[in-house]
Amino acid sequence: MLTDKQIKQVHPEYSEYAADWDYYYRSYIGGNEYREGAYLRKYLNEDSAPGDQYGQRLLNTALQNHVKSIVHIYRSYLFRTSPTRTLSNTVALPDVTQFMTDVDLNGTDLNAFMKKIQDSLMVYGSMWMVVDRPAYRTLTRAEELNLGIRAYVNAYVPGNVLDWEYTPSITGRQDLTFLKLIEHSGDEYDQIVAWYPDTVERYWVEKKGYKQKIMSKGSIGAHESAYNDEIEYGKVLKAEEYANPLGYIPAFRCSTDDGHSQIADIADTQRQIYNRLSELEQSIRISGHPTLVKTAETQASAGAGAVITVPEDLPGDKNPYLLQPSGSTIQNILTSIEMDITAIDKMAHVAGMRGTVGSPMSGVALQTEMQMLNSRLSDFSEILQEAEYKIWDLFFNWQNIQPDAEFQIEYEKTFDIRDKHSDLELLRKANEFSTVPALQKEIQKQVAKLLVDDELTLSQILDSMNQPVIDGEVHSTQSPDTVLEHIAEMITEGFTDQQIKEMHPEIADVVIQRLRNQ
Repeated sequence: MLTDKQIKQVHPEYSEYAADWDYYYRSYIGGNEYREGAYLRKYLNEDSAPGDQYGQRLLNTALQNHVKSIVHIYRSYLFRTSPTRTLSNTVALPDVTQFMTDVDLNGTDLNAFMKKIQDSLMVYGSMWMVVDRPAYRTLTRAEELNLGIRAYVNAYVPGNVLDWEYTPSITGRQDLTFLKLIEHSGDEYDQIVAWYPDTVERYWVEKKGYKQKIMSKGSIGAHESAYNDEIEYGKVLKAEEYANPLGYIPAFRCSTDDGHSQIADIADTQRQIYNRLSELEQSIRISGHPTLVKTAETQASAGAGAVITVPEDLPGDKNPYLLQPSGSTIQNILTSIEMDITAIDKMAHVAGMRGTVGSPMSGVALQTEMQMLNSRLSDFSEILQEAEYKIWDLFFNWQNIQPDAEFQIEYEKTFDIRDKHSDLELLRKANEFSTVPALQKEIQKQVAKLLVDDELTLSQILDSMNQPVIDGEVHSTQSPDTVLEHIAEMITEGFTDQQIKEMHPEIADVVIQRLRNQ
């Protein structure tokens, strides 16, 4: 079991980046979370001004959340076409079906779960996945199915993974040998889980306000660490230990190519726009309500219909006047904001999609930008596909399921600006001109991917398409022991050589002719 000091200890990477993770999270969420981050810069001597002027500016300044907009644009392209999952021999298993529709035991289906992973990868640069299983012992598989006891997956943002350790194996592979994370965070305590290859430890630890410490530090200004090597936890309220039957930690880290946030620069530019919007709001308000400047002896007020009474001997240079900024100030701020938004769009390669201010992009420029965006989306697609393979592998190990070689996960690798109707029209025309059965079958698969949203139904349709069909008859792939008998039966039933070859391209012509001559 861990000591109090070991429970509080965090990984050096956590100490270095926790403040940044907090900043990226707030930049994505926006609203009160962003306002509480205090990313609005204070003016000189604003604290000493009468009234809570900084607090009023916080309330009056709206956030243009470009981070969230960019993240959602990427997600919409990545999941425009649902991933293709060929479940093969596992498609009819009840626990597999349940896992597809509820991967985390909270009602989240697999596609929705992977969308959340994509969003978090862009925001944080990395995520941790843990595939666990309730530690109940049942007598039969039927009892497990009846009680809903099966493996499930949880995703953890970097800020909830406190410490970890990799140990090189004899083959040189880095094996995860220790993982400590916050499984549940409450008002009074955190539930911390420590994973080892052979055991799992769970602790209920009293909170000492470290969350407030994180928030108060923020991450603006200097890039120094806001954390020590220990967090401010209190005493352990409860602890338990149980065996890990797998013999290894069922977890992995999913990261972008560089492992860093993909929205870091966008978040910084968004913060700059946020501060300029505050200046814009003030400039507009002051222009609409100029400040009256007068001597103490002058009786005057501002506003429509106001009357100013001045002493008869008041010198001309002491007359009251209105102080207000010129309109050029407002225009300069607006121009600066437009430049920042353009910079964000260029960083994310989405200028052609967001419809932002500026001249329309030429066809060549739009095509170039889309190619760059396509490259980034393809990278994310590869990461998500690999992550899902690992999730399934851990799930199958927990459930003692052996998928066959036909099991396959495939994410879209190319992305363009065409909509679904355009895609369907293109496929329809291609099917009209095609006379090759294999190509026609591939076209029908693409149509199914566009039209069918339910993953289980789509998998069944694609599986059926993989079976040879002639005249309404489905011919499954035969084993070496039965293939010759099967071909002989087809000859007897009157199938031509061409039909046999279409259904069984693995059979040589000489074999068919030999069977005909028998």
